[in-house]
Order: sequence, then C-alpha cells, then structure tokens
Amino acid sequence: MKRQLLAFLLLALPVAAQDTAKPPAPPPIQRVIPLKYADPRMLLSLLMNTFDATFSSNTELHAIAVRSSAQTMQAIEEAIARLDTPAAAPRDIDLTIHLVVGSDSEGNFGGPLPKDLEPVAAQLKNTFPFKAYRQLDVLTLRTRSGQRASTESSGGFMQFGTVTKPVVTSISLNSSSIGADGTTIRLDQIRSNARIPVENSPGNFNWQDLTLNTDLDIKEGQKVVVGRMGINREQALFLVLTARMVQ
Repeated sequence: MKRQLLAFLLLALPVAAQDTAKPPAPPPIQRVIPLKYADPRMLLSLLMNTFDATFSSNTELHAIAVRSSAQTMQAIEEAIARLDTPAAAPRDIDLTIHLVVGSDSEGNFGGPLPKDLEPVAAQLKNTFPFKAYRQLDVLTLRTRSGQRASTESSGGFMQFGTVTKPVVTSISLNSSSIGADGTTIRLDQIRSNARIPVENSPGNFNWQDLTLNTDLDIKEGQKVVVGRMGINREQALFLVLTARMVQ
C-alpha cells in the first residue's frame, strides 16, 4: 500500500510543477504605422525615449515601423494618434527697429524722439549719460515664423554744415519663432548694419560700418535696447526693437 501511494505522489509531481509554472510570454507583434502630418524622424526620437519597443522610420513612406508587445503597441498607437496632428499655422511677426543716437552735443543727425521712446531714452541716460538722444531712422520688417526676412532704409541722415549725407541701414533676420507661452518671440541671428558718413576733412567723406549680430528673446510689445555701437567719442548708436504678433 505504501509503495502504491509513493508511486502516485511521484507521478503527480510533474503535473503540480506544470500548474505553478508561468505561461510563456506572447511573441512581440510588428506594425507599420503611416503618418499624416508629423515628421517621422522627430516622432521617432520621442517614441524611443518613451516606450520599451523597437522603432524605425522611413521619411519617403512617411511611416514608422514598430515591434513591441501587444499592450505596449496599443499605448504607442494611442500616442501617435495624439501627436500626428496638423501643425499650427505660422504667424506673422511685425518688427519695428528704431535707430537712436546718443550725443554729447545737440547733434547733426535725425530728428526728435517720438513720445513712446522717451521712457527708453530716460533709461539709457542712467547708463549712458549723453546730453541728447535723437531718432536717426526707423525701420519696419514683417516676417513669419521659421522664415528669413530683411529690409533696408536710407531715411536717416547726418548734417555736415550745408552738406547732408544719408545713413543707409539694413536689417536681416535668419528666423523667428513664438515661444510656448504665446507671448515670447525668439529672433535668431538678427543682424544690423548701419553705414555712417564720416567727414575726414571739409568736403571729404568716407563711410563707417556699424554692425550688430545677436539672438534675442523679446516679449510681445516690449521695447528692448538690442545693442550699443560707438560712432565716435561723442556719439553712439542704439537699436531699440519692438515685436508684435499679427493676428
């Protein structure tokens, strides 16, 4: 009797072991997910940093190939559906650039400052105590997010006795974008060049190029002094920039 019971227990052991063993994991699945709007390369980088899966992208087919578990695949498809949406339409941005000259004399250039620049001049006097601030020229430039733009003006002038010489100014912008807060405007590689006439001797002139190249983050509607460029010991040129988004 004891031998029969022992044999029964030995036979039952493999069955019990099979009952407690974990079932094998289902094999991974593979899918090719076409995209309508999103850039496959940009989306690929985001997905690879988020999900435990294998990805590859094809820009010509505008699709992403995925290999993952069924559960992860569902989460990936849901994420792609949320991200694959039309991009917001680019917005126009209007830039106004005032050329302001600070001088230790009443000056031989430009005209009086407009009223809305008087607070800027008051702030400049705290750091650069020139006796007079006048507007040399003003340029306007309309650009669009992600695009280049440029403009030029010869509206400024400098007076040398009875001789008037123009000041030629050019402004260029590599690109612009609007920040996530919707009120900050990013200007990349904004470049200004002003050709200032210089009198070497009575009736003899040459040109001095004043150049400024910088990146800028600016709040919409805010007036910002972009930079200072020395003309001579008694004069300096300031760029005052305002940016507004066009609805």
